[in-house]
Amino acid sequence: MLLAGMRANWYGLLGKKFKDTFGHVGGSSLGGLVGLRKPVNHAVPYSLTEEFTSVYQLHQLLPDSIHLRNINVAPGPSKFPPLLEEVPMPESIGHKGENTLSQIGFTRQLVSMGHQACGALELWNYPSWLRDLVAQDVDGKDRPDHVDLAALEIYRDRERKVARYNQFRRALLLIPISKWEDLTEDKNAIEVLKDVYGDDVEELDLMVGLMAEKKIKGFAISETAFIVFLLMATRRLEADRFFTSDFNEETYTKKGFEWVNTTESLKDVLDRHYPEIPKKWINSTSAFSVWDSPPNAPNPIPLYLRFPTS
Repeated sequence: MLLAGMRANWYGLLGKKFKDTFGHVGGSSLGGLVGLRKPVNHAVPYSLTEEFTSVYQLHQLLPDSIHLRNINVAPGPSKFPPLLEEVPMPESIGHKGENTLSQIGFTRQLVSMGHQACGALELWNYPSWLRDLVAQDVDGKDRPDHVDLAALEIYRDRERKVARYNQFRRALLLIPISKWEDLTEDKNAIEVLKDVYGDDVEELDLMVGLMAEKKIKGFAISETAFIVFLLMATRRLEADRFFTSDFNEETYTKKGFEWVNTTESLKDVLDRHYPEIPKKWINSTSAFSVWDSPPNAPNPIPLYLRFPTS
């Protein structure tokens, strides 16, 4: 469903073959959003909204360590490289990370993270190493005061006046919760939510609600966040001049325009720039699945898509 929706956004209901043959015809519905004569701004200049920033705070996806794979050993039938060692995430970020990742090398780093699934977007799954993060100044020097990123993300939402969870859902025309049991069936979570917020569900912070919310079957993210992603996926195409009025050879160059129009997936990008990676290491149909997954099977997204330095 997601793939069909994205292709309809890009190519329209008439499909890619029709668009490649006859060009953009029939408006946004039949011909897709890409290639419109001018951006559609809805009276607001192209931008990423505060709400999009808030639902994209997905640090629970990050693990405690990278499972570094040995790419010098021939993989088995599933193209699964053997585990070499585990590298703690604090060793892979900041100044220390620059040295660590340069020693690992790009190919080993990408293959390793492609074979490691992300963490779940749930309560109590925030990476502990992000609770004591060493930040850098603009000149690249380490700051003496460490950052508790989990607390900072909640503070930022409040500071930017992003709506609390219930009001956020109302703004999206979704049904708000009236009691904690509407949010989750986890009794332990309900007990803690009551301890923090009392009986006032209107005080629930957005990020906490997104992680506690019951998932729709088959979904990795909450329904609330999904609606925002859905809206922004469309807006980022229809409001960006590089996908509308400037979507042409003059802007992209002839070769660049050909690349954009013939690239169907991230796997295609890897195949073009690093052909040995998909040929040797990717078993899954999509590079957005864990790479040793069976072809055409729905699977969790790999770690590298949420790695801070990727």
